[in-house]
Amino acid sequence: MAIEGKPANDDGEFPVADLLSTFADAALSLSRAATDDELHAALDGAAHRLAALSSGLVSICELGLSPNGRALVLWQSSRGGLSLDEDNIFSDWYSRAARSGGELTPARGGLWHGLLSADGLGDETGIRVAIALKLDRMNEAVAAHAYGLADIAATAVIRIRKQKAAAMERRRFDTMYEATRAWLELGADIVWEASAEGILRCRRILNRRGDIGRIVDGMDLKSLRIGGGGQSLFDFLEQQGSVRHMRAHLPGDALSRLPSGETLYVSGMARTGDDEAPYIGTFTVIGRDAPSHHTRETAAMLVQMRGARLREEQHRREAEAMLQGLRLLLGQDSSREKMSRLVGLIGDCIGGSDACVVERGLDGKARILVPQQRTLGPGAGAALDLIAGNAPGGTVSVYDTDATEGRGIANAFGLDGRQIAVLSLPLRGDAAFLLCTTRRIEGFAAADLDFADRFTLLLRQALLLREEQSQLAQTAKMAALGQMSASIAHELRQPLNTISLAVQNLEYLLEAPEFDGEAAAQKTKRVLAQVERASDVIDRMRRFGRKSVGENASLVLRNVVENVEAIMHHVLLRAGTRLELDVPPEITVYADQLQLEQVIGNLLQNAVDAISGIGAKHERAEGLIRIAAAPSPDEKGMVVLRVEDSGPGFRPEIAARVLEPFFTTKSAEHGTGLGLAICDAIVRESGGRIEVGNHERGGYVAVVLPRDAA
Repeated sequence: MAIEGKPANDDGEFPVADLLSTFADAALSLSRAATDDELHAALDGAAHRLAALSSGLVSICELGLSPNGRALVLWQSSRGGLSLDEDNIFSDWYSRAARSGGELTPARGGLWHGLLSADGLGDETGIRVAIALKLDRMNEAVAAHAYGLADIAATAVIRIRKQKAAAMERRRFDTMYEATRAWLELGADIVWEASAEGILRCRRILNRRGDIGRIVDGMDLKSLRIGGGGQSLFDFLEQQGSVRHMRAHLPGDALSRLPSGETLYVSGMARTGDDEAPYIGTFTVIGRDAPSHHTRETAAMLVQMRGARLREEQHRREAEAMLQGLRLLLGQDSSREKMSRLVGLIGDCIGGSDACVVERGLDGKARILVPQQRTLGPGAGAALDLIAGNAPGGTVSVYDTDATEGRGIANAFGLDGRQIAVLSLPLRGDAAFLLCTTRRIEGFAAADLDFADRFTLLLRQALLLREEQSQLAQTAKMAALGQMSASIAHELRQPLNTISLAVQNLEYLLEAPEFDGEAAAQKTKRVLAQVERASDVIDRMRRFGRKSVGENASLVLRNVVENVEAIMHHVLLRAGTRLELDVPPEITVYADQLQLEQVIGNLLQNAVDAISGIGAKHERAEGLIRIAAAPSPDEKGMVVLRVEDSGPGFRPEIAARVLEPFFTTKSAEHGTGLGLAICDAIVRESGGRIEVGNHERGGYVAVVLPRDAA
């Protein structure tokens, strides 16, 4: 098989360049799609090329949710050779794929495998994209790129859906506004509507002209003549669709009732979609009073109606944003993820183009909390001092990037826009700020900034949650140091005893008749070595007990594990437990070193307790703990650190709850139930997760962490 004239390799797979080109073309087509037809054409082409590339069958589907939560296929590709039905197999697959986070999931019976776009792209719409693959053998490279394609496709679908919804809303508002103008023609005295037969009925009487209303109410449009040709209003509206401010000639009996000196003018239009009243219009009386006498009332009414409509729309958007923000705050995501999504939501609501959250940490340094991968520019500390000095009492400050101050802030925090809004996020004495920019020429609207100031209450709660988690983790760390106090004392006692003996020997050498300089030098060297050893023990304990500032970096995982092993060495010796390490030196992870050391230390302590029978009795064999690390076989860019022990393992009813706060099988003197819960929170903050299970000789806890910054 070949694609566009390019032959396959001998093993049946296409070169990586062809694979990347295929998905780059598909992504470009999806980003350019502006309508449903263009989007579906791009997805059809992607399905065709993916099927050819993988030598299998492919289906790309746009999915929605019914009111009862059942997945619906809204559209699926016509090319690719595979068609999915909304049957029980499909429903079962969707449920399992959604629970697994959209990873490659086999359908029941192994008929096909499916990928699901990431949760959250639907923005509360429930719309997702699935790519189903039916291949003779699974190509991991194709599957990995297909997962990215599903996310890109879902983003494009949501973008076009939002554009369509916005266009429909604009058309609805424009229609309503034009209808209002037709009903309330400037200077109008009577607003009327007529049935399909042409019978007129007064809907509203303005300017106290009830006398005119009584004349025209119930009149037949066919008897009402307009203009100089004497054509009936009914026929004119049928032929032309609308009439504007033309003189109306009433039938004789009605004309006699019109006040002397006054002339009646009519405006009207025929409208579709309303069978009960297909004609609407206005009457204006000219003569006794000038038209300008009535203009003020009707013009003011139009302005009030439009203003009320805009205010109602603004309040609705704010309410929806607040509701979505509360859902994010109460969700299960890490506090860093919550902050990132809340910042994005604020930016969307106020027309922002770029945003970040900055703080002055406990060490006095400026730091960017969100987005995590952004780096500080020159003068960040001075820019933060300027912001803090100009934002007393939590008020909103606005800076133009054309001015020196605004340009300095933009350069310090990597912001791009015409105007920068700064909102204070006070946190127990720490200084934190939300910075948001806009590229709009007119800058931020005052109403938008007022809403953003109210919305930051949710962002402050996310920051407080992060701070509380950090304090809880620090408390648990100090408790762990207390439990290791015996190890610390033992580690220090050995070098101190050695130093004491060496000093006594030096005294004997100095008192001897013949001084042995070489022996004295050896004793001195031994003393210095033991002093270094004691200093190293104290430094490790001080570093382990220090509060983390939350800075992630690329770490050599083996070095982190060996640091913890040195701290826990005596705990392992006292428990009679052997430790095996299988952590290659080339494996790195992206995390906070102090927090990761705390996690590994907690897992080692739990493994020692399990082997010792604390929390679960068992027949102890050899006490063995094994720490192994390797790249994740299922997730690209992730590393799995696994701590295995020879204890009793996890019973099913326990495994489901071990990460819950305050859940423990240990007695009160041995545990509080916070260790694994805190470890889970720390790992999730780093973009990873914790998994527990059993192996052939006991239980294990696996820590999955990213290799690089997200």
